[in-house]
Amino acid sequence: MTSVVRGNEKESIVEAQNHLTLRTLACVEEHGREVSVTWVRIDGRHLRLRNLRTTRIYYVLDGMIVFEVNSEQPVALSAGDLLVLSPGDDYALEGAGSYLVINGPAFEVGDDGYL
Repeated sequence: MTSVVRGNEKESIVEAQNHLTLRTLACVEEHGREVSVTWVRIDGRHLRLRNLRTTRIYYVLDGMIVFEVNSEQPVALSAGDLLVLSPGDDYALEGAGSYLVINGPAFEVGDDGYL
């Protein structure tokens, strides 16, 4: 199935507890179970969570985002940088910028567990 998604036509959702605004661009309900894509704008710290089921890719569009993954040293990402997380990884992130989150298979409610 081929489809065009106009990001500026998607509803913005505010997650105040995570200091972000997001727009779901491709989701399981509209595009199938293989992949999902979400645009996110963050300005602050996101609560620590565990990725329970998907391979998750963060692609930074602008700004700087610092990720703390498992017990590794924090890593700072800026525009053009990409981070790949495996199922089972726990992490937190903070910063100011925008990024895409790509999940394969597609993100579904319950795929994250807050720590």
